[in-house]
Amino acid sequence: TYNVAIGDNTGKAITTGVNSTLIGGLAGDAITTANNNVAVGKSALSTETSGANCTAIGSNALAAQNVGSGTNVANTAVGYDAGLAVTTGINNVLIGAYAGDALTDADDNVAIGKDALGSDTLGSKSIAIGQGSLLNQNLTTATDAHNVCVGHATGNQITTGVRNVMIGGLAGD
Repeated sequence: TYNVAIGDNTGKAITTGVNSTLIGGLAGDAITTANNNVAVGKSALSTETSGANCTAIGSNALAAQNVGSGTNVANTAVGYDAGLAVTTGINNVLIGAYAGDALTDADDNVAIGKDALGSDTLGSKSIAIGQGSLLNQNLTTATDAHNVCVGHATGNQITTGVRNVMIGGLAGD
């Protein structure tokens, strides 16, 4: 089956899932039929059962994700609590401690930097690059935000606004 599982209760539920690498206590511990996942760190990707093609590196990275149904989820989360609350969101790239940690059912986001896109729950299609970028964006209904903010703490005044572009440290702060 080409699975590797190292750690306490790591990969303990795998039945037919293949090609996954799971390292760390409780990493990927709910996976049953999911394929092609990487989970490194305590409780990384610990709720997913059958979603495929995800990378979760860091304690609690993608810990709540459970898209299921063999879906090509393709989320990548690197950093402590990165993507922590993602449940059914897909195609997200979240890099940095707490990056996108409040997202739940949001798709196609890029958040790079500590706390980037850290409050939003349902906003999709945003790009936040820089520590604390788009930190206060919080679309509480499923919305394609199309916000792009690049720089330290950029776009922090945006809460529910859409289609904004801000470049430079503290722009829009």
